[in-house]
This record gives sequence, C-alpha cells and structure tokens, in this order.
Amino acid sequence: MIFKNRSLMNQDGSVPVPLLVKCIEQHMKDIPRLRKLDDYVEGRHEILRRCFEDESIPNNRLVANHAEYITSIMVGYVHGTPVIYSGENAQTLQELFDEIEEDSHNAELGTDISVFGRGYELVFMNNDQIPVPELAVLSPFTTDVVCDTTVKHKCMFAFTYTANLDLNDRCTGYTVTVYCKGFVDSYQCSNLRNPATYQQLSREISYFGKVQVTEYRNNKKGRGDFEGVITLIDAYNLLQSDRINDKEQLADALLAIENGSLGDDVAERSETANFIRKEKILELDQGGKAYWVVKNLNEDQVEVLKRSIKNDIHEFSFVPCLTDENFVGNSSGVALKYKLLGLEDKGKTKERYFKRGLKRRLRMYENIFYLQAIPFKAANIRIAMKRTLPVDDETQAKIAQETEGLISWATRVTRFDPDINVEDERAKLLAEQQASVQQKQQAFGSYDFKRLG
Repeated sequence: MIFKNRSLMNQDGSVPVPLLVKCIEQHMKDIPRLRKLDDYVEGRHEILRRCFEDESIPNNRLVANHAEYITSIMVGYVHGTPVIYSGENAQTLQELFDEIEEDSHNAELGTDISVFGRGYELVFMNNDQIPVPELAVLSPFTTDVVCDTTVKHKCMFAFTYTANLDLNDRCTGYTVTVYCKGFVDSYQCSNLRNPATYQQLSREISYFGKVQVTEYRNNKKGRGDFEGVITLIDAYNLLQSDRINDKEQLADALLAIENGSLGDDVAERSETANFIRKEKILELDQGGKAYWVVKNLNEDQVEVLKRSIKNDIHEFSFVPCLTDENFVGNSSGVALKYKLLGLEDKGKTKERYFKRGLKRRLRMYENIFYLQAIPFKAANIRIAMKRTLPVDDETQAKIAQETEGLISWATRVTRFDPDINVEDERAKLLAEQQASVQQKQQAFGSYDFKRLG
C-alpha cells in the first residue's frame, strides 16, 4: 500500500502520469523482498547458492522447506473451509459465488496473503450475455493500491502493469491499467519510469462505485507468515547440509602409517596405494601401525541443535509441528487448545483483515445488484469463517443435550456451533414441528371429534 496526498490527483479523479510513475517506482523498491519470499516458498533457498573454492570438498545443499509448510498450514487453517454468508438475500449471493467458485478464489488469494503479507483482488464484469461480477487475483509483483494520507486511508486508485512480449519473449513495452473510482484508464509505454513514453489507450466506465482492486493484508505490518523466521530456516538448511558433508568427509578419511612406508618415490607409493585399495591388504614391518585419521562427530549435540532450531521456527512462526509427539497420545482437548493458542490468535488476526476485504467486495456487489434490480444489502450480510480443525461434534451435542433446563435453547445452540444463526434455526425448527404435527393428524384421518351430550 502506497500513501499519497489526495491533492496530487486531477480534478476529475484521474491520475496524472507523473504521479503514476512515482507510485510505480515506489512499488518496484519492494520487488526484491517479494522475490525472496516467493523463492523461499518455492524451495529456492539461500543454501542453494553456497559454493566452495575447493571443488573437491563435499558441498551438499539440502532444502527443508519450512516456508511452504507454514504457508500450507495457515492457508488450510483459515481458508480450508468456505466462507459462510447468511442474512437477508444471502442465497442470491451464495448462488453467484458457487457459480464463480469463490472458495477456490479465496484460497488462492489467501496463499498470496500468507506468502507476501498482502494480496490483491480485482472485481470485474465478465463477458456473458447477462454479465455478472467475477473475481480475479492480481500478482503482488505488478499491482499496488494507493491511498490518501488521512486517518481513514481511503483508496484513491490502484494500478497494475504487464510486460508485452514478442515471440522470443523479449519485452517490447508495457501496458499499464489504472483503476479509479468510476472509470478505468489504460496506457501503453516503452519505459515504466519515463512519463514521456506513456500514451493513453482507452477509458472505460466502472459501475462498482469504488476502485475495483482491493488489498487484503495479512496483519498490520503486511508481513508474510514465514518472513520472520527466514534466518532460522537458513540455519536449519545449513546444519542439515553440513551433517551430510561431514558424513562424506568421514568416508574419505586419511590413512596414517607409523613405522612403515608405502614406497621410496611418488610412483611407488601410488602403486602401493592402488594395490591396498584393490586388494584390501596392507603389509607392515614389525612394530608398524596403521589407522584412519577421522573427524569425530558428536551426533547427539548436532541433533540437539537441530531440534532447537526447528522448535524456534515453529515457536516464532506460531505454526506448530503437527507431527510432533505433543500432538499424539491421549492429550485432552483443552491441552491441545493451549498448544494451538498461538496459531488461533494468528488465525483470528488474519480473519479480521480478510473480512475487512470481503465487506468491501460485498459493497461493490451491492452497487452492481442495484443496477440489475436485484434486492441486496451488503450491511444485512453476516460473514462467518470456520477453522479447519477436527471437531468433536458428538461431545458438543451431548453437552448441549445434557444442559437442557439449565441454560436457554439459544445459548446451547450457539455453544454447539457459534456460526449458526439462532433465529433462522428457530424458524426452521418450528416449521419442522408444524409439519410433523400435520403428518400425525393425517395419519389418524380427517375425523371431526365433537363433544357428546
């Protein structure tokens, strides 16, 4: 997110090209960080660039991709279950989201948020005979949002740029798209940093009532989920690689001979060494002694260091190792909740920022539905996000049943599932009870009982 004074904008709400160029330059300063984060989640870690001047020295370069593990766990934990929309006319929204596979879109967007600390979503009208609003994920490498310097940080515009490549994948220029409130401008340029090369191609009217691009943040600082433990990941890779190197060097140990000789000159010693290597026989004079010169490895200390680094990675990323012995056995549900406390706190933070973006999305959908005469109010929609964790529904249902008469029905239902809408559930239950009564009446026939007298 970039902050600029709103007075720098044109009177009609468009973006001056010099301002656009400055924002693109500011965005490019963050690309090295984004590229590093992308490299780590893809397994291209720093250890792969290590080299020694002596090429004969073993140089194993192992990658333990904790970055991918952390991202996978966080995305699955927060976005593994589709978002639930409830309230007035929520069915209309849900049917549209099912059609455009909104749950897959949210998971893809959540991956960008987890890796880069922010993700960008474009809401646009498709080209169907009856156009409907769709969703797309824009790359953080080429997209950014510009907000004003007020305390509300209202969005002024957003931009995205793509390189134009020929058949040989050589860049012939760039296409820059600027999303403003009410219209979208497109430019062609040969140099992103030179305002003189910009030529406006078109301007299209936007009916969303807002800038069509929304920035979803991972947290207040916009940091990725594994960004704070990259140095620990490097240390773990280095330790594991050097362990393999030491093992290889142990196999290439030196043979020391006391009170003996392999020959008088280089040629004779070489011939004798080859004979020993082939025949596995060594002849020594009386009092002679042969032994290997090896590097003593203390595997216990190395293993302790390995576990320490691994524990630090999970502790400071707040993502536990689910294959650890702490998550097996007969641990109680309360004990497991304490172990997942950091993960849950982090998940709640991610959820708050994600819901903020979802509400902005719904307000844009409201503007489109209004033009299409579809009754819909974004303020009437409730958003619920469930965690992807094993849930003991049997125990929860038993508790709800056993507390009947002690606490209210609404409270018991809420404790069983906090995301259930109590009023909707009460109406459904009443309808089922009425239908059951009617079925029982029909089973006895249509008799008209009258008082006898």
